[in-house]
Amino acid sequence: MLISFKTTMKTHTTKNLFSKFPTKKRLSAMGLISAVALSGCGDLFEPTISEICESHSELCLDLSLDARCRAERAEIIRIRYYSQDPENDAYKYPLLLNFEEYLTCVEEVQHIEHVKRKGKEATRLKGVITAQREIKRLSRETKNSLDPYLSYYHWTRFNDKAAFHRFERYAASNRVTDPALLVSLASVQIKTDLPRTVETLYRALSLYTDSDDIDVSIFYSLASIGMDLDNYRLAYVWYGVAENFDERLDATQRLQLGEKYHLPTEILNNIVDEITNHLESATFNAETLKLQKL
Repeated sequence: MLISFKTTMKTHTTKNLFSKFPTKKRLSAMGLISAVALSGCGDLFEPTISEICESHSELCLDLSLDARCRAERAEIIRIRYYSQDPENDAYKYPLLLNFEEYLTCVEEVQHIEHVKRKGKEATRLKGVITAQREIKRLSRETKNSLDPYLSYYHWTRFNDKAAFHRFERYAASNRVTDPALLVSLASVQIKTDLPRTVETLYRALSLYTDSDDIDVSIFYSLASIGMDLDNYRLAYVWYGVAENFDERLDATQRLQLGEKYHLPTEILNNIVDEITNHLESATFNAETLKLQKL
């Protein structure tokens, strides 16, 4: 998840609720999606990794060849294969992320003992050197890229202020279609401007086209912000929405909140249901729902 949440009824100080690094699951998916997109079509009969390496050995030879880190290595090879004649730098973002995953993996398994230890260590060392070299090369090549994902990368990895401003300008535009970009922007806004963070997260929720894809921790963050703003109606509503999307969450905290602050719970419960219905039908619009009145 891109957001983590922790709050209590007694203390409700907003922390940095957002993580800047995609999960491994998301990372893998991004690599595959990017590869298919770059190919121009989703070929159900795309070549296997073995076939790619047989016909394009230059895409594989600088990576470690033992059984470890196979999934990470495969992601890199596929992205390389589908981006041999790229029109832009977009493929370099998933490639950078996958090289980071691959480097972490090969560095870890270097410490594992094997019967053929010397040979294993040699091929893994090659993988480490390749990953380090490629991360440096790709980072250098994309330092001034206008691509929002690469700008985001340089901001989070190198604290590049210029990259952040490029990313911020893009995220503030109407061109954004990926809610994750807005969640990333909110991770900065939350430190200085809570109302603006709420607006950004509302925009993010409006971009989801499938309710199954929604990062439910966005709801927790909105509830936490409500607590920090002493806007307990806002907190109550988003606790309620979170309950509808996250089966691990019970109603205890929401009910205690309503009782403690004498909230109009019947009205707020109707708002929870209305928000949930709009999220499930991918028609969420904070302005239409008049959420600014909470």
